Amino acid sequence: KKLKGLGRLLPGVERPLAQLAVIVEGRDILLRQGEGLVEPGGQMRFDFQAARAVEGPNETGSGAQPVLPLPEGRGDERESPTLSELCRVAEALEESGDLTGAAEMYRAAMAAGGPAPEICFQLAELLYRMGDTGGARERYYMAIELDEDYVEARANLGCLLAEQGQYELAVAAFQGALAYHPDYADVHYHLASLLDQLGRREEAEGHWEAFLRVAPDSPWSHRARTRLSRPDS
Repeated sequence: KKLKGLGRLLPGVERPLAQLAVIVEGRDILLRQGEGLVEPGGQMRFDFQAARAVEGPNETGSGAQPVLPLPEGRGDERESPTLSELCRVAEALEESGDLTGAAEMYRAAMAAGGPAPEICFQLAELLYRMGDTGGARERYYMAIELDEDYVEARANLGCLLAEQGQYELAVAAFQGALAYHPDYADVHYHLASLLDQLGRREEAEGHWEAFLRVAPDSPWSHRARTRLSRPDS
């Protein structure tokens, strides 16, 4: 929405990310225009960072808000920001605690360069932390569709589906992860626990045994041995 707002300020601009000098400040997406900044609603904002740069690099206060510039240029020569550049902005926003802004920037990255499995996964993780489990679920699915070997996405999808009470779908997600990575200890553990919950104890035992085989020193190994009635080694 913010990118569309910037586009409306200049009707001849079809792709704000590619054609405008766009920067991110906190949760805001701004347009650099001359020596100032313009908000999506059209309000001007003074660019204190640019002013400090003119005064000298040593005069920047320690409490200044970070401004993360995207690639700039002039007219048609301006290059589109790369996926890695946009993702760095998203990571900085996430580190600052702005999960909503980080999620918006990951979406902007995919709008600029197309969906990528790692970006879908990172967005899913963010959405889950924000409480949007439905959105997280869809992004995990998308990551797997783009890269069927993305076992972390399959594993996290399985955990999310189990939380949502979609137990058979969760079992399928865990089994899919093990099909690509048979020694994934965490998946064996979660699948064994889920199968026990579903009353499929014989199937569960195979995964408890596999878990102990690949992760005998895990903090969870005591539970596995207790389940299999084996003394601790």
